[in-house]
Amino acid sequence: MRACIKAGIVVPWVAVAMACHHASRASSAVIEPDSLTGIVSVTGTAFEQRLVLRSGNSAMSLSAAPSDSAALSRLNGVEVLVIGRRAPNHFQVERFTAVNVAGSPVADGFVRKDGGRLVLETTYGPIPLGNPPTALRGLIGARIWIGGPLDKGPNTYGVIVPPQ
Repeated sequence: MRACIKAGIVVPWVAVAMACHHASRASSAVIEPDSLTGIVSVTGTAFEQRLVLRSGNSAMSLSAAPSDSAALSRLNGVEVLVIGRRAPNHFQVERFTAVNVAGSPVADGFVRKDGGRLVLETTYGPIPLGNPPTALRGLIGARIWIGGPLDKGPNTYGVIVPPQ
């Protein structure tokens, strides 16, 4: 008799607790970003430019925040890795990194002064520049790509975002 009474009390509470439980939806939880690699191409006129990422025989229109669009425009002809979200007619860029210029690997980062030396502050940490081009001393704070042997030079570079 006691077991029946306990079951009469416990079963409704279990049913209520189960009714409050919702299965999690994996599809709406965290959406992983996509990535693409290709060469930036600026098309159109000065009045209406369009950013395109070319890879092999395919091309994808890029959409980015105004500051990123300006930076990507400066990377015309540079191979980049873009991270963001695919949409039906374009790729929404959240961030990007220059990876190759004219087929040679480059590092992407900010020019910083460390004592009397220049370093490139990358997402992986600072890289000391052994014999940087003299012009980099005037670009402290700029985001650049730099190629060549970073420890001894000679180096080539390009400005992605000018110093503020």
